[in-house]
Amino acid sequence: MSHLSILPTVYTRADLLESSLRDEGFNVVVGGLMARFGSDPLLVDLLAGLEDSPSLGWIVGSDGVLTMVGDLQRIARHHGLEGRLQRVARRYALRSALDAAEQFTPGTQVMLEPS
Repeated sequence: MSHLSILPTVYTRADLLESSLRDEGFNVVVGGLMARFGSDPLLVDLLAGLEDSPSLGWIVGSDGVLTMVGDLQRIARHHGLEGRLQRVARRYALRSALDAAEQFTPGTQVMLEPS
């Protein structure tokens, strides 16, 4: 079990979420239109997708929190997507913790290398 599971994963930084999604193989568009079933497209702050899965979007709320939007029924049917999103959350939490460490200790530079 990863010790990172204790870190909060409320998304508040679009830049960290974007890089975490890209690292996990998602194609990411900043400020994209997400297609919705039976409705007009929805403007989202981040639009992410894999070649074989439905798109996911994130919208920044008035409180600064990024909320995921998407067709939950279609998303639930995609095998492997849940695991990828869990890894995105862990990557985001790690990046957030490393960023906080850099802020806490001036002059310190923490780098994250892809594995």
